[in-house]
Amino acid sequence: MSTNANNNTSNNLNYNTPKTIFWKNTIAIFSLIMVTLSPSLATANQADPFLLQAFEGVWKMERSATTLLSDRVDTLVEKGILRHAPQAKDAPVYLRESYEVGAIEYRRKTYPAITTQWGSFPLLNPDTMRLLEISIPQTRYTILSGEGENIFSSTDWQRYRFLYVFDIGRGRNITNYYPLFAEAYLGERVLGRLPNSQVLNYARVVPAAWDANNNTQAYEVLLYSLERKGITRTLENEVPVSFMLTKNPDSPYWTLASVSSTPVADELDRKGHYFTGARLSAEEFKSRQQLALAAAQPAKKSKSRTGKKSSNSTHK
Repeated sequence: MSTNANNNTSNNLNYNTPKTIFWKNTIAIFSLIMVTLSPSLATANQADPFLLQAFEGVWKMERSATTLLSDRVDTLVEKGILRHAPQAKDAPVYLRESYEVGAIEYRRKTYPAITTQWGSFPLLNPDTMRLLEISIPQTRYTILSGEGENIFSSTDWQRYRFLYVFDIGRGRNITNYYPLFAEAYLGERVLGRLPNSQVLNYARVVPAAWDANNNTQAYEVLLYSLERKGITRTLENEVPVSFMLTKNPDSPYWTLASVSSTPVADELDRKGHYFTGARLSAEEFKSRQQLALAAAQPAKKSKSRTGKKSSNSTHK
């Protein structure tokens, strides 16, 4: 017995020598560094922090009071319909009649969850649903949101989140419904309020340029107002409020700038492809990408007939 005990003690000492401890700590630190640096592990399903920092400039330092009411959902079957109910008082209930039909029941009314002015939305994954409330001085909003199922539940498609917004006023007699979607993992951050706005605003984010690896390098941002009469473009001096988010090619930072036009979003709208989920064909996507890359290239040096460079030659 004593021999075995001595052997056990000897083995324990062998596994805890200073040299062994050093290597254990080194491996642990190295693993932590790798997790921190690995985009697939550290930033999965999260917005680029530098993109988010630039995007927040859309709201011009105005932030509305936002409350998470519940991120837990109860599911039950009633007359062949799946009912996904957030664990909160007076909450919208997400209904699923089949693999293709979805609706939202709220305050004894039923609203479409698939057919929207932006095109067809996917069914929501109940495991990703959450219920929030946003209050502004004039009114308050209930938001049921979630990630899509099927293709939207994997890889890059998880960047989308679908938002069902209800303007519930200050009483129970007013309910206005707005189905919306978010891009770039921004989630409910696409909802906010511009200074002096009487209603909640929505920032529609549209990919507008890509690099050689199909990573988005620019987004058009179009502002909307959730009016009682519906979703309308936000105007400033009778001009639609729009921005461009652009990634710096030499750093991880993004910049936000006001723009007077949104050609990519306008083209999608013209074709009735408001929701950019997968409406573009591979050929059209490639064509847009090539045009965006060409536009990002500096102007080439031009020479006159005498061989002298034009005044643009200083720009590379």
